[in-house]
Amino acid sequence: MTYKNFSENEKSTFREQLKHDSKKEFKNEFIRKTNLERQLIDEYGFEAIKLIFEYRNSVNYFPLGSFPSNCPWSTINDKNIKEAIETNFSKVKNKLPNLILTIKERCKFIYAEKTDDEWHLHYLMNAKLYDERDYYKVYTGGMPLNEPKENPTLLKFGWTLPKDLKEFYSIHNGFGEIYDAYFILNNKQIKVMGEMMNPICKEQNVKPDDYSFDDLLEFFPDGGGNAQCFLREDDENNTTVDWDHETWELSGEENFYEFINERMSEIDEE
Repeated sequence: MTYKNFSENEKSTFREQLKHDSKKEFKNEFIRKTNLERQLIDEYGFEAIKLIFEYRNSVNYFPLGSFPSNCPWSTINDKNIKEAIETNFSKVKNKLPNLILTIKERCKFIYAEKTDDEWHLHYLMNAKLYDERDYYKVYTGGMPLNEPKENPTLLKFGWTLPKDLKEFYSIHNGFGEIYDAYFILNNKQIKVMGEMMNPICKEQNVKPDDYSFDDLLEFFPDGGGNAQCFLREDDENNTTVDWDHETWELSGEENFYEFINERMSEIDEE
C-alpha cells in the first residue's frame, strides 16, 4: 500500500492536533484524538506512527524491512508481515494457534525500537474501541531470552522458572500492552506474591486457607489489582490461576498457553 508523506507544515499542524486539550470535555476530546490517530495511520502509515508516539522514543523506530543488522529480528527483514509473524512464533505455533492467527489477521505494521540497552518489537493491529470505532492496539515484545535465570525474588522463595514461561521468553521476554495492562511480565518483572502479601497477612493476622502466597508467581497483571499466577504444584509449574485481589480467591487451574491463547486473542474492546 502507498502512503502519503508529511510536509513539515502538516507534521507541525498534526502534532498540535494530537495534543489533548484538558479544557475541553474529556469524552469529546478522546473521540476527536482517537479518530485523528486512526485517520493519520491509514493515510500516512509508519510516518504517522512515529508522529503519534514521539513521546515514546519513536525517533528510534525502524519498520520491518529496515531493521538494523544489530537488531535481534534483522533476519526477518526480507519477509512480509504475515511471514514475519509465522517465523517469529514458529516454535509455539501449535500452542498459540488463535493468538498467532489473530495477530496475522489484524497486524498492519511491525516495527522495532532501540532503547538504551535493548530492543522491542511492536505489532500494531486493527482494533475496535468500546463504541465500535476503528482504532488500533499495539502488542510489544521484548528481546528473545534463550537462557533465562531466576531473578532475586524467585531465588528468595525457592522457585524455578516455569518451563512454558522459559520457552515463551525465548521468543519474547515480556509481551503485550506493556505500557498499560494485560501483558506477560518479563523475566525481571515477575514476582512471587509472598514478597508483597506475606507482610500484609502478618499485619492483619489472616492468611488464605487453601494456598500459600509463596506458591504464587505473578506473570500477567490485569491493571485492576488482579493477576494471573503460576501455582507451584510440581517441578514444571505450568499450571496458572487467577488471583482476585478483593476476595483472595483463586480461579480454576489453566495451562499457561491455554490462558495466553484465549486472553491475548481478545483485541477489540467490549
